[in-house]
Formats: sequence, structure tokens, C-alpha cells
Amino acid sequence: MQVSDIMRGDVKTADAEDTFADVAKAMRSNGISSVVVLEKGGELAGILTERDIVNLVAAGGDPQSVKVAHGMTRRHLETVDVKTDIAVAADRMVSLNIRHLPVLEKGKVVGILSIRDLTKWAAEELSGGHEMPDIARSQKALAAASELQKQRRMSS
Repeated sequence: MQVSDIMRGDVKTADAEDTFADVAKAMRSNGISSVVVLEKGGELAGILTERDIVNLVAAGGDPQSVKVAHGMTRRHLETVDVKTDIAVAADRMVSLNIRHLPVLEKGKVVGILSIRDLTKWAAEELSGGHEMPDIARSQKALAAASELQKQRRMSS
């Protein structure tokens, strides 16, 4: 099973010059917890997550005026290829303590994979009445979600 099989292809994007407030509104209206930030030519520039917004507000920053470029994750930005095995993607999320991976094909963003996507897939795979459910990958996805939740609780 590859990332392309379960990723979300309707990637919500932002510009580095958007404000944190603009992106927060887009996240709320779309029911998502991250937005991919693209450069003018469509290249991946970074990712902005709910955690980044919380960190900005907690540090006293003004989400109405602070630009995404000043708080997005850009260094050590992790991505996966569309052909990456979902178990590998799950392992990467856990080892890096991240919940979202932009998905690239030929260097362009074509999707995003979240721990929520992995969990949803695993639950459907195990309960969907498949003749041959992918137990190993389902177990890996659920273990990744559990581990990320533990890491999140410990860092709070």
C-alpha cells in the first residue's frame, strides 16, 4: 500500500505573505490542521500547523499581523514520495514526532498525508470485511498514531 492510495489530494495551500489569522480561518473552514506553504513557482516552501499557531500566540505574537513566513516549519521539512509505503511514512512520522507529511511527485506537492488519514485507513482496513486485510500496515499505522499521542502528552 502506497501513500498515494490514502493521501488527501485536495491540498490546502497558503502563501508565505498570508497572516497566521488568514491561515487559521482557512484551517477552521476546511476542518484541517495544517496548510502547505508554496513559493510563487509552486515549489514547497514549508508547512504551517495548528501547533505553529498555538506557539505564536503563546509567545505573545499577533496572528493578525505575523506573516506565515515568520513561523512556518521550513528547516528539516519532511516529505514523502507518492510511492512511499505507508508503513515507512508512519515510521517517519513517529521518529520525527510529526503529524503531517507533504506528498511529492516529481518535486511538486500533490497531496498531504496526516496521522488521521493513516488511522482512518487502518480502521477501515481492519473492520471493512476485506477478505485479506493488510494487518501489518494497519497495525503500523495505529501504533504510529498511539505513539504520536503519547509524545504529544509528554511534551505538554
